Amino acid sequence: MRLNTVLRPQPLRGGRQHFLRFKVPITWRYWADNGLKYDSTLGFADHAGFRCGTCYEYPVYDLENRQALPLRERPLIAMDTTVIDDRYMGMGPTVAAVDYLLKLKRRCRHYSGDFILLWHNQRFVDSKEKEMYRTVIG
Repeated sequence: MRLNTVLRPQPLRGGRQHFLRFKVPITWRYWADNGLKYDSTLGFADHAGFRCGTCYEYPVYDLENRQALPLRERPLIAMDTTVIDDRYMGMGPTVAAVDYLLKLKRRCRHYSGDFILLWHNQRFVDSKEKEMYRTVIG
């Protein structure tokens, strides 16, 4: 509950842990112990898509303690860096990148799932990347 004390008046409901700092099931335990309801860490860094094989949230399980945690995983489908940056898919802020993200979004919608998109705040500086974001979430 310490996180919510620090973050008042806006309570934290969930989020995403950077993959370098994420450790199953320890991170999930910390999140659950602090009253968080969901995590959206599980996604590919190098290729946007369905790392968890689904676009539906699901309950988290602590294998070490053999118990369900009061936490849901909302799989990360796509991240801006993954699609745009040269070190990953390298599509840049292009029509092809937007089309790819919209294809993933349509696939999620087709199955009544959730399209979880991570867009870093530093991506709102470049006008092409801002427009890309507006198009994808529109």
